[in-house]
Amino acid sequence: VASGECNLAVANHYYYVRLLHSDDATEREAARKVGVIFPNQDDRGTHVNVGGAGLVANAQNPENGIRFLEFLASDQAQEVLAERNYEFPVVEGVKKNPVLESWGDFAKDDINISILGENNPEAVRIFDRVSWR
Repeated sequence: VASGECNLAVANHYYYVRLLHSDDATEREAARKVGVIFPNQDDRGTHVNVGGAGLVANAQNPENGIRFLEFLASDQAQEVLAERNYEFPVVEGVKKNPVLESWGDFAKDDINISILGENNPEAVRIFDRVSWR
């Protein structure tokens, strides 16, 4: 987009914020040439990727696994993920990174993510059929 090859790209927001904070002046300049929009604000809202963590049934140390999961959901871990990885915090009350905060609020698509998993095999077949990589 920054080079003019296209007018629009779909990307995860944190890559854009990483470019804004890059040590490379060329990357910072590229980021300043583009912006962020949240589509479907008058309709279903913008898709939000969800990262998850879990504990496998045969974990060798389930107690520490549970402690780690609880830590990931703590204010402290969410602050680190927000500040250093530019993630939107999932714990209410944890501040967003200032760049994300500057974008304001946006409508989020509330689709049940289990439906996405159910549709994944068909989506992969479509990607393969059109040679999408």
